[in-house]
Amino acid sequence: ADSDIDLYGKGKVEVITHSAGTTHLNAEQSGAIVFVNDADGAIVLPSAEAGLTFKILIGIDSTGVKISAASGDCFFGQIHAISTTDNKCATQDVDYATAIGTVGSYDVIDTDQDGTTLGGSSGNVIELTCIDNTAWLVETVLSVVGNPSSLAVINAS
Repeated sequence: ADSDIDLYGKGKVEVITHSAGTTHLNAEQSGAIVFVNDADGAIVLPSAEAGLTFKILIGIDSTGVKISAASGDCFFGQIHAISTTDNKCATQDVDYATAIGTVGSYDVIDTDQDGTTLGGSSGNVIELTCIDNTAWLVETVLSVVGNPSSLAVINAS
């Protein structure tokens, strides 16, 4: 089987449920939806390879879900956080050149819906697209209970 259609049927993708501990993803699972049904678990991505994609769906309000890039890989992009209790929002902007310049400073995505520097409420979606053999583009809007400021969703492990 050479395509997702051959593997999973017409129009379907693999759904991986993360419910406890650590889930290690591999390159063959690219395109999968990862349903996080654990408030504080860990997801480890495969080594970066251009074209890999994952969609992370947060099913339970996060108190510490961590998504880690493989050693020598990093994350970049704009993270937007919106308060669920007030009319406030904040953005973290990590550009590609900065991230690949010091990959160890941008190799983790931390989530926690109950703070001001992170985010990750039930129903939030994090889309990851690998653009080369080093960097993952992160696209997301996260919800937070407090008023977001000084976001540090993408950070160092």
